[in-house]
Amino acid sequence: MFQGNPFDMSIRHQRGIWLLLIASILIIFAPRFFLFIQKDDSATKLVLIPVEEKPRWDSPRKFHRWNSRNSKRKWSRSKRVFKKPTKSFNPNELSMEEWMHFGLSEKQATIVLKFTKRGIHSDEELQKIKFIPQKTFDNIKDFTQYPSEESEISKKQTAQGTNSPALVNANEASEEELMNIKGLGPFYARQIIKYQQQLGGFVRKEQILEVWKMTPEIFTQIQAQLSCEASNIRKLSINHASAEELQAHPYLNWNQANSIVKMRMQKGGFKSIDEIRESVIIDQETFEKVRPYLSL
Repeated sequence: MFQGNPFDMSIRHQRGIWLLLIASILIIFAPRFFLFIQKDDSATKLVLIPVEEKPRWDSPRKFHRWNSRNSKRKWSRSKRVFKKPTKSFNPNELSMEEWMHFGLSEKQATIVLKFTKRGIHSDEELQKIKFIPQKTFDNIKDFTQYPSEESEISKKQTAQGTNSPALVNANEASEEELMNIKGLGPFYARQIIKYQQQLGGFVRKEQILEVWKMTPEIFTQIQAQLSCEASNIRKLSINHASAEELQAHPYLNWNQANSIVKMRMQKGGFKSIDEIRESVIIDQETFEKVRPYLSL
């Protein structure tokens, strides 16, 4: 018959019982622990969401004003209509309302009027006014009519009387004579003479706008005091000039000059200046600009 203490166990049995108790505790309390962690995470997320989605403007009223102002700008731009004229007109005589009728904003029309008050005499001058949208210029360019500069000059001279100063010939004037023109300093006087020599002479006054760093504002101020007598224009012979000589002209590049020389060799000489238009790299605009400076 068994005798002794029933609670007397070996160390190995005691360890097994303790491990069993610890495992039971973990199994019981582990789900509750994980649920507690998940609740903490969800609470943290709820705190962070308003911070991340905070509006850009502290005041809702300011944000509303900014948003409505932006929408009005977009609406006004989309509403702008670029209308075409129905008859010919002089751009110098247009009012602000008429410019706005062609698609300009009030600010653009105000600035353009400052230029037209000084006088515009060609589409080239009109296009150089950066505040005229390209679409507006394309719509009106075929309807523009400009008064001749000579008639305007004679009107001014008549109004000023017989004491008005004589016009300065840009093709023959010295640097000192050009500096006597009101609004023209020594820098532009030198640049005008330099470009006149490169061209071979000015055929029309608008070419002075091509002078390095010349601005429409300065040209508008000095044009009434200038003339361009084109009787002594220096010309290049397309039957004798080399490619280097032709390329030195401001209106021709190397490829165009070389093309003229090659065509001359193929034809055995040009019979008409218009024959250089057969070159695919000489467009109509280039031909019209360079033609006064060419001869056979």
